[in-house]
This record gives sequence, C-alpha cells and structure tokens, in this order.
Amino acid sequence: MEKIKIFDLTRQVHVLKDDIEEALWSTLSSGQFILGNHVSAFESEFCDYLGCRYAVGVGSGTSALRLAYLAIGLKSGDRIITTPTTYVATAMAAAIHGGVPDFVDINPENGRMDVNQLRERLRNAKRQGTLKQYRAIVPVHLYGYPENMTEILSVSETFGIPVIEDACQAHGGWFSLKGKKTMAGTAGHLGCFSFYPTKNLGAYGDGGMVVTDNPELAQQVRMLRNYGQKEKRHTHFMIAGNNRLDEIQAAWLRKKLPHLSNYNRRRREIAAYYTSQFASLPIIPPPEDQEGEYSVSHLYVIQTDQRASLQAYLSEHGIGTAIHYPTPIHLQPAFAYLGFSTGDFPNAERFAKRVLSLPMYPELTDAEVETIASAVKDFF
Repeated sequence: MEKIKIFDLTRQVHVLKDDIEEALWSTLSSGQFILGNHVSAFESEFCDYLGCRYAVGVGSGTSALRLAYLAIGLKSGDRIITTPTTYVATAMAAAIHGGVPDFVDINPENGRMDVNQLRERLRNAKRQGTLKQYRAIVPVHLYGYPENMTEILSVSETFGIPVIEDACQAHGGWFSLKGKKTMAGTAGHLGCFSFYPTKNLGAYGDGGMVVTDNPELAQQVRMLRNYGQKEKRHTHFMIAGNNRLDEIQAAWLRKKLPHLSNYNRRRREIAAYYTSQFASLPIIPPPEDQEGEYSVSHLYVIQTDQRASLQAYLSEHGIGTAIHYPTPIHLQPAFAYLGFSTGDFPNAERFAKRVLSLPMYPELTDAEVETIASAVKDFF
C-alpha cells in the first residue's frame, strides 16, 4: 500500500473546503451554468495574472490546442512541428483535424526542443519548396520548465511560421524575453493551458484556456468554442462545436488562482531539496533554472538507467511514482501511419526509457519529502 502517493488531490480539497463550497453554491444559486459570470471573470483574472490581453476558457487542454490550431487556419495536410517528448495531446489535437505532426529531437539533458534541429528542418523544407506546409511551431514547456523561447521565436520570425505554446504544464512559469519577464504561454501567437486536476492550477474536472494578445485570434477561438457564434446567439459564422469551460469549474479555478504563486513556490522548494539530496547519485535531476528563468516544477522527473529497479524499490517502501512519458509520440500505435521508426529520434527514445517522476505537489509535508529523498539515496 502506497503511503505517499504520486499525487494526492484530496489534501488540497480539505484545505480549500470552504472556498469550494462557496464557489459551488454561488454558481448553483445564480442559475448561470454555461458561459456565465464566473467564466468571464476567470478569463479576466487569468489575463491579469499572465499579463496578456485575451483569454478564452475552453473545455480542456486538448480543446485549447485544437482551437488554437484551427484559429491559425490549420487544414488537412498542414504540418505542426514539435517534439515527440510530450503528452500525446500536443500532436493528437492537430491530427484529429487532419494536421500532420512532425517532430524534431530533444536535448537529452533537459527534454527541451533541439532548436538547431528545428532550424535545419525548416531550412531543408524551404530548399525543397515545402515550407508552406508548416502551419505552426509548438514548443512545450515540459514538466513546468520553460522552453528556449528566444531562439524559437527567432526561428518563427525567420521562416514566417506562427508559434503556439503548449503551456499546459507551466502555469506561472516565466522567462526573460528581450530583457522583460514574460509568462509561459504569452510569448507566442497563442498559448494553451490545461486545468486538468493534477496541474499546478487544476480544476475538479476538465478545463482549459487559450491566451493571446491578438484580437482576431481571440475572436476565432471564442467562435470555435461555441458553435461559431459571436456575441449574438443563433447567428453562426463558422462550422464549430461545443468546447466551453464549465461555469462551476471556472468558479473553483477563481478560488484557486490566488494561491497559485504560493503553490509554485512550495513546488520549487521541494524540487530544490530533492536536487540537493541527489547531487552525488548516478541520476540526472531536472534542469536548474538558467538566468532569467523561473520553472514551476509541475513534475519532478529524474533520469536513471535503473528506473525499473528504483520504481519497484520505492513502491515496496510505500512511495508512489509514475513515468511521464513511457513512449515517445512517434512510436505510439496511433501515429504509425506517419512512418516513423525506432531510432528516428534517439534522444527522445533514450529519455523515455530513463525518466521517473517522484511525488510532487504542494501539500507534501517536509517529513514526506525527506522520506522520499532518503529512500532514493538508500536504493543507490
């Protein structure tokens, strides 16, 4: 029986019980259950937190990615370029609309996109006359650690391809861009967030957000989430479906947003302690912040050649772990039609065989964190 879970969502619920109940009853008593005051207020508050102009609440992180792709004009056969080291939704959200996921390998030390490979891939496409097939560059702020947005935006400008940030794991993370503090999700043309319950800012169900500074893109996303309507009901400007953020989820997220900075500080404390304890061990810890970066430690992911043995050992000692993610996207059965094979992205493949996530959530006690670190050290 695991005594320390990889995630334990019940702890936060108990702490926020009064706020949760107030949000629930304020929603139920208002009689507004779809795109009501809580959704619009949360969109505004999330904009204020990030420092962006527009935010559009949607049904999930996957919906956020789907609508962002469609908002920039994704059509069947268009390519989006990302890495195979991310959750499958990054690619699947494009593929479901006929988009073609394309990949570049990662830096094996930190899981970030290899920008040199990205640049070379697009140079080759330009030489071959296929550059117009690429609709978006999609960097992923993996595990809550900022991508190299300065270089990625430079590539975007050089080749004229929009950037859609997958910030689904990076609520509150930031980086320096042209000397200015820039929140994850706000540097590209569009940014996508998930409010899945285990995220740094999690709902009690599904939820997502698309953010942008572009009014036309914001309008596109608003129509795409609600049957192609603008402000006036029953007038539909495009073929679209229902991808709305639920009013009750928005009410709960409004209660949790003021706590996000403290949650992130606690995650960083836990991550720093783990890393300090593992310094002499034969593992690679998550990357440390570079100058002008602020990671939010959505997950604490180590790399080790002894993953299976370590995972079994920790389980025997009552400590839960997980693997994020065991199979790179290019080797997933659903994407076999793309024609990729083992060996095409060797860094991503090796990374996937070595990663192990340790417990990481703000409600972990100091004693539990020490127990986890001690168990990892004892194993080695």
